[in-house]
Amino acid sequence: SSGINAEWPLRPGADSIFKCQAKFANNEMTSESSVTLNVFTIAQTPAKNIIAVGETATLTCTVSGNTGTVAFSWSKDGSSIDGTESQLEVKPSDVNDKAGQYTCSVTVTNGEVTSKSFSPDTGSAIDVFDVAITPEKLGAEVGKESTLTCTITKSSDSATVKYKWSKKNAASTFDDISEETQAEYKFTPTDISLAGTYICEGEVSEGGVSSTYHSSGESTVQVFGIDEATSTASAIIKTGDGITLSCVLNVGSKSQVAEVKWFKGNTDGAAIFTDEATVFADDKLTTTYKKEKSTDCDSALIPLL
Repeated sequence: SSGINAEWPLRPGADSIFKCQAKFANNEMTSESSVTLNVFTIAQTPAKNIIAVGETATLTCTVSGNTGTVAFSWSKDGSSIDGTESQLEVKPSDVNDKAGQYTCSVTVTNGEVTSKSFSPDTGSAIDVFDVAITPEKLGAEVGKESTLTCTITKSSDSATVKYKWSKKNAASTFDDISEETQAEYKFTPTDISLAGTYICEGEVSEGGVSSTYHSSGESTVQVFGIDEATSTASAIIKTGDGITLSCVLNVGSKSQVAEVKWFKGNTDGAAIFTDEATVFADDKLTTTYKKEKSTDCDSALIPLL
């Protein structure tokens, strides 16, 4: 009448039927009961993923075995989040938006029996990064060094980064600039051929896992140079005479130059003339400054884009 309890801890590897048999001391009566164990396993993939802002990572929770009906839930860094399917899509809007540790949990119902909630031994870590190129527009002068800068922001301080620079070609696809693998791309144009659209792609790696190369934004480089052979280098006139000065620029297109300003002495003061009606032909942009009559010593006029 007092009852006897017997427990047998086990960790089965497959579905099993277990029987418990009790035999009383007088050997005149035995009692037997059985229990069916449905066994299932849980796996979550991938263990780690590194994605860029705007990309989507898909996490998958797989349940195998004689499962019956499975219910899923998800958590991030220990806190419940939305998600009731076997797959969870994660799409960050900034570097710190979705980075963290994700874990799925499952309960299994078979007949009238529902299991407690189980989670896999390991979840999924997601790291996020973003790539920016500056400046968005750059005016580069022939013979002078210019710099484009690629900045990679990442959620994990210990992750390593790689850079890849490319330039858009005539077919509107991008050719790698193979020798450039640094955060800064420095170049000194010798002519206007380096004008065009540039991108920087970044790859982030950690723990044996690497992202795909990702770019965000473009930089438009406009290259110009003064054609010294046809520009006015200097002129000497006497008071009362007029003069026309010309500056010829080698540029890829007229649209590269919004306006040209002329300065007297240096460019620290206000412009004395702005030329918006420049003439473009054969990759050359000609701007002129005309003074009908000189009343004093006008000197050192400097054209400036």
